[in-house]
Amino acid sequence: MKGSVYRRCWCRNPETKRPYTLKDPCPKLKSRTHGKWYARYSSAAGKRRQPVLGPFDMKGEAEEALVDALAREGGGGGTLDRSLRVCDYLDEYMRGKRNLKASTRETDEEAFRLYWKPAIGPRMRLAELRDRHVSQVIDEMLRVNRPLAKGEKPSEMLRRMTEARADDERRNLAEGEERHKKSPKPLSPARIERMFAPFRAAMNAAVKTGKIVRSPCDGVELPRVPKRKPLAWTPAREERFHAELARRTREAEAAAEEQGRTLTTVDLQRLWASPSLRPVPSMVWLPSHTGRFLDYLEESDDDEGGVKKKDGKRKKEKERLGALYLTDAYCGLRRDEITGLHWTEVDLDAGIASVLVTAGGEGPKSESGSRPVPLPEVVVEALRAWRRTQAAERLAWGPDYQDTGLVFTREDGSALSGQWVSTRFETLAFRSGLPPVRFHDLRHGAASMLKAAGIDTKIISAILGHSRTSFTDAAYVTLFPDVERIAADAAAAVVPRKLRRREGAPG
Repeated sequence: MKGSVYRRCWCRNPETKRPYTLKDPCPKLKSRTHGKWYARYSSAAGKRRQPVLGPFDMKGEAEEALVDALAREGGGGGTLDRSLRVCDYLDEYMRGKRNLKASTRETDEEAFRLYWKPAIGPRMRLAELRDRHVSQVIDEMLRVNRPLAKGEKPSEMLRRMTEARADDERRNLAEGEERHKKSPKPLSPARIERMFAPFRAAMNAAVKTGKIVRSPCDGVELPRVPKRKPLAWTPAREERFHAELARRTREAEAAAEEQGRTLTTVDLQRLWASPSLRPVPSMVWLPSHTGRFLDYLEESDDDEGGVKKKDGKRKKEKERLGALYLTDAYCGLRRDEITGLHWTEVDLDAGIASVLVTAGGEGPKSESGSRPVPLPEVVVEALRAWRRTQAAERLAWGPDYQDTGLVFTREDGSALSGQWVSTRFETLAFRSGLPPVRFHDLRHGAASMLKAAGIDTKIISAILGHSRTSFTDAAYVTLFPDVERIAADAAAAVVPRKLRRREGAPG
């Protein structure tokens, strides 16, 4: 098989009025900026013919395409479809993904709609896409929502991405709300990695289906995502947290006083929840913290149903959904797993809850997510009491009660919003006086308590629904200080030593 590259244009000869040919080239081709590069090779597919590749801006691009075509032809791969555009292929790829969860499909489509399609543009052909193009998209993602240098203009690629993000069609707007930029914050390395993942999967699929020879994502370097393990709220960390919170609160109170107002509870909670006050984003309560929180739920002020005393204060009542937070603190279920749990999958006599569906009505996150979860006796007792409360609410609502069959519901039996569960948890954690953690961090805490109790990591991984024990150890299990100290003392005791000198003996 033979092939060649050449440069040509589509200018016409002023004398013959016909386009210039390779034998009669355009005189302007002497200029490096005139014309485009093409490649041509002999193909044995069907009748003998000479497919043409191009146009390309650079000679090297044409040579690279020719090498790919010859390698493919020699391996029996046939001729690439060079008319297929990248945007059209991404649409085709998503239509073929029949087994994606709705949430995953939404995220993948968002990545293509807001970043890859506008960045690459509608004219780029899949067969011509190279790693330098993908790397350029990553570079422009890093510049999203970041100030430009003085006098600098945004690139065409960045401009198209900015316009796509400013009109995010996925968002369902509330009445009277105007469409606005998706987020004013720069893209984090983790966000870029998440937006890159579905595009890489699409390119790998294109290789498998013979649409391209190799993936343009191969060799593309992403910005480093810091891997920060969860940390426990040790006494020293908690002390620093409260000291810094007190300092910021004093500054905020002084600023508010100058404006003639006082800080509200919402203002104080916003200060308390500030991410900059946490050593790492994912912090875990010690068992003592968890105990204090669960005790607080037993006598929590309930903004919804609190009854005012004569002195104007609210009567303390138990948190209505205290059983939900208690169950999650001990069992470590994911948020959509606990809000999607049905009574038909809970056997209180056997102390087992089976995770089969999530709040969206679909299966769990992975195959290992479908699992039985053991329920400690304290959880079983709380669920029995909660079932009695739910039965009373069913009677109170009568025919208006929505019999969804869910374990945890609103008072009318309807499903709980996952975001509301998290928001309510943050409010309760703030009122309890504890350092801040996220609702998902209860899952980390449950894993750490199981580890502290001496449970093998393989069992912990099965309870949490992880497919790899290494992930459980690396990302979820946080050894508490007391456990680490006991382990260190036990390891030190293995080392044989001579009898230590008696206390007070002369040195």
